[in-house]
Amino acid sequence: MNDINYRYLSWYDVEDACFSICHTEMYKDKYKPDCIIGLSRGGIIPARLFSDYFDVVEDVFSMDVKAYQGIKDVMEEAVIRPFHDDVKGKNILVVDDIWDSGMTMRAVLKYLKGESVTTATLFWNSKVKDKPNYYAEVAKEGEWVVFPWEKQETLRETLKRA
Repeated sequence: MNDINYRYLSWYDVEDACFSICHTEMYKDKYKPDCIIGLSRGGIIPARLFSDYFDVVEDVFSMDVKAYQGIKDVMEEAVIRPFHDDVKGKNILVVDDIWDSGMTMRAVLKYLKGESVTTATLFWNSKVKDKPNYYAEVAKEGEWVVFPWEKQETLRETLKRA
């Protein structure tokens, strides 16, 4: 328990990270998605912000993917619940909060194989070989990033581990 350094982000930090990704790197690359998929649960809010930046209103979806059962409790394999939205032939942006182990996004990329997929996360764990196409910041060694939408969950999980 003591080996985890928690980094609490504010809503402003999240908005700033999303803005930075969209208005620097993506715009510089002239990247524009046709549709956006937010990975449940951490990628939903950033995906909503990205949809505003790119004026993608109709084609914003959620995909339920789980790779963790709690803080640092990684599952053996990521699980994707059925996804029924039509994204075939579209330029897809898949958004998550953090690329930690990479397991979640690898499962999604496999699931969407054959489609044009670009990935974006707010944070990337540099200990992982693969990485998102776009990210705002590198997570520090031993850091557990706590996003504003998961503060209560983190508190519950922390108390369970105590």
